[in-house]
Order: sequence, then structure tokens, then C-alpha cells
Amino acid sequence: MPRPALPLGSWGKITRTQQGNAAWVAKARVRDLDGITRLVERSGRTGAAAERNLVAALTERTAPTTEDLSPNTRLTALWDAYLGHLRTEGRSPRTFERYEYVAGYVVKGLGGLRIREATTQRLDGFLKALAANSGPSVAVTARVILSGMFGLAVRYDAITHNPVRDVGNVRTAPVKKARALTVDELRGILDAVHHSPIPINPGNKVRPGLTLAEYCAEADLADVVTMFAGTGARISEVLGIRWEDINLDAKTVAISGKVGRTKGQGMIREGFLKSEAGERTLPLPGFAVAMLLRRQVESVPNLHNAVFPSSTGSLRDPSAVSKQWRKVRDRLGFDWVTSHTFRKTVATMIDAQGLSARVGADQLGHANVSMTQDRYHGRKTTHVEVAEVLDQAVRRRLDV
Repeated sequence: MPRPALPLGSWGKITRTQQGNAAWVAKARVRDLDGITRLVERSGRTGAAAERNLVAALTERTAPTTEDLSPNTRLTALWDAYLGHLRTEGRSPRTFERYEYVAGYVVKGLGGLRIREATTQRLDGFLKALAANSGPSVAVTARVILSGMFGLAVRYDAITHNPVRDVGNVRTAPVKKARALTVDELRGILDAVHHSPIPINPGNKVRPGLTLAEYCAEADLADVVTMFAGTGARISEVLGIRWEDINLDAKTVAISGKVGRTKGQGMIREGFLKSEAGERTLPLPGFAVAMLLRRQVESVPNLHNAVFPSSTGSLRDPSAVSKQWRKVRDRLGFDWVTSHTFRKTVATMIDAQGLSARVGADQLGHANVSMTQDRYHGRKTTHVEVAEVLDQAVRRRLDV
């Protein structure tokens, strides 16, 4: 069977080739907006630079123009145009994967409609049926995609208003309120991952007779948990920390990227190019500084200069770390504690000490703060008092 055609305005796999000892060349086939597939290439001093230049050229080449969209354009073409628009926004690979997956439902259910035929009533019925048949989370993402698609259509004068605006909300299951650790519970966990003599339950890749502390040391889990407690950072952020992000003299860590698994690329580290709230510098409490000082001496260089690499020196998978942590927490009787629990705990400690919501938002990388605070208070502030709060709460002769 012939290979299926690329979606209009999209491109295929990008390949890189070095021209001897000279520049690199990146190539890809793109299906232009006239429906013809062409080979496009760009060069650069490195393979990554060549690929960036190529992506920029392809994005500009496939951007829709006002004459590409009209009231008679089918939603399949509108999705292709919107996908090209998303590429210009620099969305993360994981977002693209999610959007393209859910867009399959949208195209299958609505693709044959023309823009002028997609009324609020039709879209509302589609989303309700999608929620019932495929789950609320799929329907919520579909609503976001449709809103973006028709927003694009409005900007290009294909319609006068966005019909998704008046679509009813998709009902989701109530979110369980996150539970925080008490100070004593947090101290107990940190003490256990470093010193507990109780045996870990034997299982896959776990030797019989191994103590919990020994397992945490071999799995390189104790230091990761210490960093959770010392920063309140997300698991993907902690595993994305590089040594150049650590300033032990100033006792700070720059949260400037995160790790995640991407289809076709494996584990990658991506920067917070579009998240001003997420990119932040955090103070480090004394127990975290002590751990990093020891770790710096004992560390073995790795390709990514990661502070917490995998056993082979590659980027560490958050899912694998979560799996390791589940073995430990279950043995300790804390089966409800996830990596996110440490974020909730840090936020609770900040609040308990009477520090402002601004301090908590800056520490955790949240953008959702009041307009008054956004307008009249500075962002990206390194709040030293957070480190002092954490250090005073946790310190109890922990040898980390």
C-alpha cells in the first residue's frame, strides 16, 4: 500500500547529516499548502542548530494566510492549519502528542463539517457524546483544541465569532484535595530513606534482605526525596536540574527545565520557553545544601551534566522514580504520599509561617495569583525565608 500523505501544512521526520567536518544539514519533506510534498533543507554549525533553522523555515512556510480559510473550509483543513499555528508557539512535544491524539477524535467526529456548519449546538452535542464514550479528560482536551481552531478561524475572518465559547462545560470527577505531610511525618520520611534498617519487600530487581535505606541508596532515591522536601519542585523539574543550575555559594538552584519522555526521542530535557512562572530560582535549605555538597564530590560526569542522572548516566525517567518511590512509601505506611505531596507540604509550611501567597506562588512556580499581586509585586524573587522555614522544620541531625 502507498504511504499515506502528510497532513496539509505538516512535515515528516527530520534527518541531520554532517558535511564532512563542516556544517550540518537538516532535511525534511513538507506538504505545502498547495498539496504538493517537497524536500526542504537548512544548514547550521551544529546538528541542533540546523534542525532549529529548518523548523523555523518550515513553520513560516506552512503558516496559514487569510485566503486559506473560509466559511466553506472543512474542519480537517482547519485542524491542519491550527497544527501549523501551534508549532509557531513552541508547544512541548508532550503537548503535541496529546493534542494530535485527541484531534483524531475531533477529525473523525467533525472533520467532514464546514466551518459555517459547526454551530454551538453541534459542538456541544459532540463534546457530551465524547465525554460519555471516551472519558471527560479527552472531551476537555477536545474542547481546548476546538476553541483554538475556531479562534484561528475568527482571526482569519472565516467566521465572526467562536462557537465553542458558549459550549457547556464538560463535567469531570471532583478533584481530591491534596494532603500535606506534617513536620514530624516529613522528618520521619527523610530519616527513613537515609537510615531505616527495616527490610524492603523483595521483588523485581530487589535483593532479598536489602534494607530500606540500602535500597534508597542503590536506587539513588534518598537524595531525590531530599530535593523534593527542600524545594517543593515537581519531579520532572528535580530530575532536570543540572550542575550549572546549582550555586552552592549562594545556596540556590535555578529551575530552568524539565525532563519527559517523548515519542520517537525517548527522554529529553525541555526548557520553560513559554512559562515565566515556572522558570525560577529557589533558595536551598541547609539539609539540601549538605546533600548537594556531598553529591558533588561523589558524582560521576554524565552527558547531560544532570545532578540526578540514571544509573547509566542518561536522563532519569520520572515514571521510573515514581515506581521506586512507591516501593518505599508502601513499606513505610505512607501509600498516599506522591512526589506532589512534597509540593503540598512545602506550600503548607510557607502558609503556616505566615508568609504571603506571593512567596508560595514564586516557590512552586504557580502563575495563578491575584491581579493586585501581579501588578504591584515583583516576580522571580528568591525568597531566602523559605529555605529558613524548611531548614528549621526538618533539621533533626539528619546526616544527608
